[in-house]
Amino acid sequence: MSGSQAYSGRIDYQIQTTASDGRFSPRECVRMAQENGVTSIAITDHDTIGGVKEALEAGKEFGIEVIPGIELSCDHENHGIHILGLGIDYHNEALLEKLHVLQNEREHRAKLIIEKLRQFGFAVDFEEVKRRAEGVVARPHIAEAVLENPLNEGKLSSEGIATRQDFFAKYIADGAKAYVHGVPLFVADGILLIHEARGIAIWSHPTVPMRDYKLVEETLLQFLGWQMDGLEVIGNFSEDDTEFLQTLAAKYQLLRSAGSDFHDTYTDPQKPEEGAARIGGHKTFGYSIEGVRESLLAAIEKRHAVVK
Repeated sequence: MSGSQAYSGRIDYQIQTTASDGRFSPRECVRMAQENGVTSIAITDHDTIGGVKEALEAGKEFGIEVIPGIELSCDHENHGIHILGLGIDYHNEALLEKLHVLQNEREHRAKLIIEKLRQFGFAVDFEEVKRRAEGVVARPHIAEAVLENPLNEGKLSSEGIATRQDFFAKYIADGAKAYVHGVPLFVADGILLIHEARGIAIWSHPTVPMRDYKLVEETLLQFLGWQMDGLEVIGNFSEDDTEFLQTLAAKYQLLRSAGSDFHDTYTDPQKPEEGAARIGGHKTFGYSIEGVRESLLAAIEKRHAVVK
């Protein structure tokens, strides 16, 4: 990777695959990027680097630049905060050890959610959920196991639940009936982990967990004290959010990133937290991505030079 040459391609630096809660394999995502005219991407699965190697190999096959990445699920004052780690060394021992711990905690949390769902009358089994997860166990895998079990048809029908999104919203979304809070990884620890793995830390979709712009800026100031490197300023956001994030990044001279937060080709347009329905589908509202790739790659190269 080098950011020194002029670059005119399209970028997408937040993509989830079947290694976490995405619908498509890493190779399929790279292929879709090529089909959509996106030429530089990052694979950023939740709390796992399980899709990075396959994506890097597919990048060579399809002629797509692939940046190794991750999306760490963190906690800050009762807000779920996601931190992107771009350009990480995905062989880093400290990172791998922590991800192993996080994966075990995810499985424990899934078991607790499943137990709650059983109490609500659903037929669901952890082993069936785990079989559906090619990588880390995530809530969408639980939703699929419930919806595809014939024993649940009557209950789902009586409650008007027809889609995974319906079930998610009613039972396992944040704060829903069967929701269980995960063991928190604090933001400061997440940023440090990314830096130790020679990556740069980007606050992902800041206005999704926090709708109050004043709170976002106050929170950012705390994160800057822990050496946060940048903000995702272009994503599946509203025009007002995009303008605010662009202004915030400029005010504090932060790195800017752009990503679709792609998981699936079906998303609810009324729910920006579900991400865009196509790789490269983030909304720019006229803001230029010129220089974004170059700045990010320069920062990654600097981090790699500092951390040996």
